[in-house]
Amino acid sequence: MKLVQFVEPGDGLHVGVVEGDEVLDLTGAQGVLRTVYDIYYDCGGDEKGLVAAVNELQGLASRRLSFADLLANRNTDSPYLSKPVSGPPGHPHALRVWLAGVTHEVSAKLREIEAKQATGDAVNVYDQKYREVFSKGEPDAVVGHGQPITRPADTMRLVPETELVSVYGLNKQGQLERLGYTGGNDATDNGIEASNPLNLPQAKNWAGGCASLGPVLVTADEYDDADVTVSCEILRGGERVAYKEGPTGQNNLNMPDKLLHLERHLFNRIPLEPRMLLAFYWGTPIVFTEADLSDGLQDGDVMRLAFPGGIGVLENPVVPLAQTDQLQGLQ
Repeated sequence: MKLVQFVEPGDGLHVGVVEGDEVLDLTGAQGVLRTVYDIYYDCGGDEKGLVAAVNELQGLASRRLSFADLLANRNTDSPYLSKPVSGPPGHPHALRVWLAGVTHEVSAKLREIEAKQATGDAVNVYDQKYREVFSKGEPDAVVGHGQPITRPADTMRLVPETELVSVYGLNKQGQLERLGYTGGNDATDNGIEASNPLNLPQAKNWAGGCASLGPVLVTADEYDDADVTVSCEILRGGERVAYKEGPTGQNNLNMPDKLLHLERHLFNRIPLEPRMLLAFYWGTPIVFTEADLSDGLQDGDVMRLAFPGGIGVLENPVVPLAQTDQLQGLQ
């Protein structure tokens, strides 16, 4: 089963299920149902399962939209996709967003080389980096398909990071459930990260759009997360300037116990609270080095991240982060 969230102009967020070339709009089928969160926590998904809850709602809905139109639309005057999982309207922090460090061997090796080039010193921090998990502090800074990733004016070298993302809920028995999988772009200021890995929060967090999710949430019962080949294409002026692909999935995580290793590190210390969802980025198998993209992402670039298994292509343009004059009174 494939689920999406989209914005209906004048009415806000809607949730739907993909049926072939169409999206069946589930909003209005019961109460003020608007998100995957509502289906799971308010329509019995945390008791009977997310898929069963959606199946019950499908018979109550009748409105259908073109899935291709939702994917293609960038005009806010017509329905357009949002991220496929979020907190309910008005409660963005009901979705937590956490990410893993360097979890793939190729990524670890390339980043260690970059760090040595940037600092002139041998760096071994990446040998154990996967033991660290970190958060996106503001879930609203994580955007959906078609929405912009912002580039701060003081960016050193911005790069995309193509990552599989698992989504979790807490069922009525107090047990974690992997609800499904989607695609993620953990945009990173690689210049900061290479110069000083301890500055990771600064390299990963800023306003307006520092990561993305989407386009589709594929429920866990239909997704094989063992071996997944992902790719990332960067377009500049409509022309490809960089492209890479790489293997991810459980069998390609560079750690004991695969995904469970990461889940232990996160949830043993920060248990998921009742009526919360969590999106967890697995780390990337694709690293754009200076040789691949010397100047990093620039304003106007478009990133296209492809994920198999029904997730699809997550596309985001790069725009400048709006600057403010908030510092004037301190200078």
